[in-house]
Amino acid sequence: MLKRIAVSFLLITVLSCQKNRVLTFRDFVAVDKIESVQMINNSGAFSLTEKQLIRFKKEISSMTYEPNITAKVGAINMSLIIEGKSYDMTTATHGDFIEIDGALVVKNKSKFKNPFFKTNNINFDNYKEDK
Repeated sequence: MLKRIAVSFLLITVLSCQKNRVLTFRDFVAVDKIESVQMINNSGAFSLTEKQLIRFKKEISSMTYEPNITAKVGAINMSLIIEGKSYDMTTATHGDFIEIDGALVVKNKSKFKNPFFKTNNINFDNYKEDK
């Protein structure tokens, strides 16, 4: 009887933790498939280098999903190239949120209701053309 109670408690704990788990950009988008990024920010328009692309993928992977907000975005635009197709993302300089193209979502589609993610203080203006 005690064993059943312990197993039940463990199962309830695991299931309740899964419901409250914060979803990230990586939970929706195949980040590893991003081949290149075209960036337009306050430094101009340019393509990310291979080194910048690695950093970019790492940074955007942890952006947290925000299903219940709307935000005004604008000044910074990114085109992610995946399997030869272009998908846009837009944010503001020092913006708290980023809006993504819903077509980027290839995982957990049933949980995706809103195109906004929290940038978690990523400053996309820090990316500059590497000459």
